[in-house]
Amino acid sequence: MTSLDPQRLESQSPQPGLDEARLFELLEQPELWPEDPAAQAELATLLELHLALGSHGPALAEGLAPAPRARWTTSWSLTAAAILLVALIPTFTILQRTQSLKEQARDTARLEQLALKRTQDRAWIAFFQQSKTLLQDFEQNPALCKKGEEDRRQEREMAMALLEASHQLAAQGAPLKEAEFIRASLHSWLSEVAFEENCLTVERARELRQWAATHNLETESERMERRLRGEGA
Repeated sequence: MTSLDPQRLESQSPQPGLDEARLFELLEQPELWPEDPAAQAELATLLELHLALGSHGPALAEGLAPAPRARWTTSWSLTAAAILLVALIPTFTILQRTQSLKEQARDTARLEQLALKRTQDRAWIAFFQQSKTLLQDFEQNPALCKKGEEDRRQEREMAMALLEASHQLAAQGAPLKEAEFIRASLHSWLSEVAFEENCLTVERARELRQWAATHNLETESERMERRLRGEGA
């Protein structure tokens, strides 16, 4: 094959639309590819085409090659493949690495969201569980401070802690609308207990128990606890 003169190539840089015979000559000597981006793009496209043909066997590549350069060999196909791979390996590596980082970021974000949701759900479950326990304790006969007064110091302290938890749960949002409705009902009752004195009159204690019974707070707390645990309504 006649070698190509670099000076002649520079003066006659191929442009899109140049006959394929000229392009094929350049493909066999990639070190002489011109600097012109349009010519390089056309050469790269042609190289990709024949690389694809070569992957289906030399016979297919030979049958489909243009007439001016009909003799495409396995050796040339391997050379073309090597040239293309050397050019594209950095790009493939960057794309694969970028895709991997994106997938890792998505997985991390998904796991963080799941962990946050589980933490929030556990906080709601604990709130309803402890509220139910407090309501049950309030039904029991406590020690007396003195005649006609019930010692509700422990219940009052627990109500204060649950009231603070209720504020935090309201700020973060409920996993279910119904859970927020029950929390609000409990919040009102907890506020009354928390702001009472340690010793309640028998009449006031009876009023608070009646309030809880009227709004079915104990049953609703237990039901919502079970529902958030996934144990059914």
